[in-house]
Amino acid sequence: MRIDILGYPIDSLTKEEVISKIVSFLNDGNPHFSVAINPEKLMKAVVDQELSEIIQESDLNFVDGIGVAWASRIFYHKKIRGRITGVDLMGDVLKLAENMHLRVYLLGTEENSIQKAVAKIKEQYKNLNIAGFHNGYFSSEEDIVNEIGKSLSNIIFIGMGSPKQEKFIARNLKKLNVNFAMGVGGSFNVYAGKFKRAPQLIQRLGLEWFYRFILDPKRLPRIMKLPKFLMLVAHHPKNNKSDVFFLGIKISNRDMESNIKVAEDFIREGGFHLVVTLNGEMASRAINDKGFLDILKESDLVLPDGVGVVWGAKRFGEKITHRIPGIEFAWELMRFAEKSSYSIYFLGAQEEVLKEAVEKIKNAFPNLKIAGMHHGYLENCENEVISDIKDKHPVILFIGMGGIKQEKWIVKNKDLGVPVNVGIGGSFDVWAGRIKRAPYFIRRTGLEWLYRTVTQPSRLLRAGNLVSFALKIIFKRDFQ
Repeated sequence: MRIDILGYPIDSLTKEEVISKIVSFLNDGNPHFSVAINPEKLMKAVVDQELSEIIQESDLNFVDGIGVAWASRIFYHKKIRGRITGVDLMGDVLKLAENMHLRVYLLGTEENSIQKAVAKIKEQYKNLNIAGFHNGYFSSEEDIVNEIGKSLSNIIFIGMGSPKQEKFIARNLKKLNVNFAMGVGGSFNVYAGKFKRAPQLIQRLGLEWFYRFILDPKRLPRIMKLPKFLMLVAHHPKNNKSDVFFLGIKISNRDMESNIKVAEDFIREGGFHLVVTLNGEMASRAINDKGFLDILKESDLVLPDGVGVVWGAKRFGEKITHRIPGIEFAWELMRFAEKSSYSIYFLGAQEEVLKEAVEKIKNAFPNLKIAGMHHGYLENCENEVISDIKDKHPVILFIGMGGIKQEKWIVKNKDLGVPVNVGIGGSFDVWAGRIKRAPYFIRRTGLEWLYRTVTQPSRLLRAGNLVSFALKIIFKRDFQ
């Protein structure tokens, strides 16, 4: 479970769950990295944009400092499920590497200390394969990165101090050719015997910081950062996360303008991007449709369209402050496309409905570049439609075939060459005037689904999915 502190995602996991997550990293063949989260690091991130982005993008932000656990409990009323220091986690991962016959590289600290640390580690983990090690003082970053890459290591521990070690990892993660990278601060010096850890009882009480202060009073300036950190958290807005997690899906918590900016970034990047406008019915069906749930988890931008998603996320401790109806997002995206001269292709609905909808769109956005359009009944013409889209090179594809069906079609045809692909459900019917949206005050109360059920009795069976979804959420079933 991820929680938010100062706008940063923090993993509230037990020690066993952290280890399990690292095992999954080691097995999936992709590069991953973790960040040890303590108050000092979060305070640095507030004024260091590069470090801030690194923490946002990290695969694992485990709780190292007791001050983070205190802040979560005091100001967010959420208990951190487990706290594990960087040096302890390093030991656990070394043991894991030994058991899994993985290769490990150690980088950091002074030459004398790294040699002593390596000797101690070899003594403690006799069957561990240490592929190489180097002190943290090197003249050429490129050369050391190449050396590590050639070592065929699976895991690298980097002890250069924060944020230097995190920035080194972020810059070079793919070149390091490892499955898991971890910054370990002064852990090498602990193994080398240069720093003495507190007795186990003091560690369990979370007072190791005080023990180190008693041994080294010069640490007072660092100790005094803890009350500053707590004051910073106390006065920080609690609901400013860009994304929240629900059912394992990363859901945007941005306002309309910021979501349009994300879509603009997708266009500039090129490639393929899927935008999903998620409502409660789709979320309910995803619980029993693993293929669709995987699509949602892998989507580039998931917007909280329905109030059920907002309510469900809140039930699991995640507050969504910006609900973005898909039909409104699509309309604003067309406004942006007209202004930026980006072309759009419309796919979906019945032919007459689509024509009426596009006429309304043309009236609203007379300078919008419409690359093409086609109805959504593709049984006998799917290949021709695919060829048409490829030939016309639209920048944005709006597809209205109904939730789930449209997303699966987009993913199946991700080689169309369209940078931004958006499923918009029944929006064409609304734009064509065939279906009326609920009055504004009903939309504001989140009861548009009820209005549509009353005005369209044929949707009654679909409303059953929402009831089922609500019951599952009420009882907080674990769907992940």
